[in-house]
Amino acid sequence: PLPPFQVEIELGPPKKVGKPKHCPENAARERSRVQTLRRAFLALQAALPSVPPDTKLSKLDVLILATSYIAHLTRTLDQEGAPLDWAQPPLQLQGYLHPMKVTSLSTS
Repeated sequence: PLPPFQVEIELGPPKKVGKPKHCPENAARERSRVQTLRRAFLALQAALPSVPPDTKLSKLDVLILATSYIAHLTRTLDQEGAPLDWAQPPLQLQGYLHPMKVTSLSTS
């Protein structure tokens, strides 16, 4: 004969599975966080000298341009103030930079 089959049953309120209910306070906090982050990226983009103000860039493009510009400034300072041709990869300083140039250079 087979052993008796036993089942444990828990009584009480059902356990919540999945996403928690949306709390208005959490939604407001998240909106505020996203707006603050967006303003910070716009300020960073505005500080980049080779990007026209009306250019739409992804956050990744802004970070790539900013780090490249910081590297350029660092190289310039390391050269004791001698002007440096910023033709070194990944970007060029002449003219305006376009997001496609950044994206195509960052994938190679």
